[in-house]
Amino acid sequence: MSTATLAKRPARAGAGRPRADEAERKKVALLEAALAEFADRGFNAASLRAIAGKAEISTRTLLNHYPTKAALFAGCLEHISRRFTDVVTIRRPTLEETLLDYGMAMHDNLSTDDSRQIAMLVYRESSVFPEVRQIARLQFETYQVAPVVQILKDFGYRSADLRETAVQFVAMAFGRWQRHLLFGDTPVTPETTRAHLRTVTRIFLHGIGRPA
Repeated sequence: MSTATLAKRPARAGAGRPRADEAERKKVALLEAALAEFADRGFNAASLRAIAGKAEISTRTLLNHYPTKAALFAGCLEHISRRFTDVVTIRRPTLEETLLDYGMAMHDNLSTDDSRQIAMLVYRESSVFPEVRQIARLQFETYQVAPVVQILKDFGYRSADLRETAVQFVAMAFGRWQRHLLFGDTPVTPETTRAHLRTVTRIFLHGIGRPA
């Protein structure tokens, strides 16, 4: 058979790189396995070998995608945060309604089991591992602060300290969630969360009002 004939032969079905949807499925499986390992054992004790085993890939394949444990941890936080990225584009008729719905979406995302466990990991280990603190800060800026800055801009705000203003809203909005996480405060239900966020949003936009 000539070289020209061989060159014309069509590629065998399934040969070459995996399809995009299959590659995405494997990536999600890897990140879910990593999330479970980090949540269960913490950052320091998490085993890359165990994560690879749960994801049914080799450790070498894992390291091809995420060269370090810190890179994999960053990928996990990115994976969690992307669950609600579509919500940040929603705009209600008023700024108050938009901030309220954004806060509710954030609370829903942060209240999942893996989000709570990862948050506790950050609280425990960020003082020991600077990379954990840096990764958590980047996610905070990207997925909590930046969307609020954009919301404020969309409603006409242009002050020089807009980022700091957004940070204050985020701190107020998630104070109740943090208290529950750290101190076992009263359970956070959708009803109590919405009531909390209504109070926070009112104070953020209008202040506490005049004294009686």
